[in-house]
Amino acid sequence: MKIKTILVVAAAAGAGYVLGTRAGRAKFDELKARASEFAHSPQAQEAVSKVADLAKQNAGKLPDPLADAVTSVADSVQHKQ
Repeated sequence: MKIKTILVVAAAAGAGYVLGTRAGRAKFDELKARASEFAHSPQAQEAVSKVADLAKQNAGKLPDPLADAVTSVADSVQHKQ
């Protein structure tokens, strides 16, 4: 219980630093830009497409409501590209 409290306080302090200081904000913006660049890279888009296709192919093995949900999510992910 004590370790959990320490971890929560440390995470809150880290988030406060990142969002509250100029240096932290600049670093956050840099990380955000890198993440966006990675997410829009051709390699990442190709991987997303492959995973979505694989999920749709294997959705038939699941019960109907779950299969419909998996197919719907896979379609929405592919259309966001």
